[in-house]
Amino acid sequence: MTEIPKIQKGCIFYENGGEIIYKDIPVPKPKANEILINVKYSGVCHTDLHAWHGDWPLDTKLPLVGGHEGAGVVVAKGENVTNFEIGDYAGIKWLNGSCMGCEYCQQGAEPNCPDADLSGYTHDGSFQQYATADAVQAAKIPKDADLAAIAPILCAGVTVYKALKTADLRPGQWVAVSGAGGGLGSLAIQYATAMGLRVLAIDGGDEKGDLCKELGAEVYVDFMKEKDIVKTIQDATNGGPHGVINVSVSELAISQSCDYVRALGKTRYC
Repeated sequence: MTEIPKIQKGCIFYENGGEIIYKDIPVPKPKANEILINVKYSGVCHTDLHAWHGDWPLDTKLPLVGGHEGAGVVVAKGENVTNFEIGDYAGIKWLNGSCMGCEYCQQGAEPNCPDADLSGYTHDGSFQQYATADAVQAAKIPKDADLAAIAPILCAGVTVYKALKTADLRPGQWVAVSGAGGGLGSLAIQYATAMGLRVLAIDGGDEKGDLCKELGAEVYVDFMKEKDIVKTIQDATNGGPHGVINVSVSELAISQSCDYVRALGKTRYC
């Protein structure tokens, strides 16, 4: 272990909805299976608000240091860790650790593990200078990577990449991205384009349309202007897209998008 301070700065709250305090807190010690990461950059996710408010069915730990989009440098590791070395770049994801023995973990669906440990929710997260993560689930980051740019990839990027990866799509097929002009959607367009997919972007407003086209979308559909959005999408994709990625966050947008997704005959994934 390198020389590590015992006290650090972090943002912590002691009750859901209570004051978030920036203060001195202890530096955590990594367990046998964990690495300790000196967090250089952290993104902020909408889930962090839910953790703070405590309005999800799963209870948060209290007190809690939030954050699950942390990128930094490994400064210590437990005695059982073999896949990270001191000085490596590492990322703190939403899934901090899982049992690796249940049916979900063995199928590659670790986030569904009944004993999943969640960064910034059941495990103190990246809103501190030093944070721990299970070495199996921590993200390995190349040494030449821009840590500031990597941080939001650890949640928003992972989310849409996993959706595209498991959608069973082939290069040349159409994928519709609902909410394409937002944070997750803009990443989904870039990943889908890099995978050789044809992207139909769905969102509202000319500014978002310009962004989606700039990122690689072949077609942009403004749901606020279309009278028959299902027909518009079917006409643009010769009968309907082969997959749909829905990253809308408002209940109205989700309701609307699911309505027309169900009407698209070829769609295999939502």
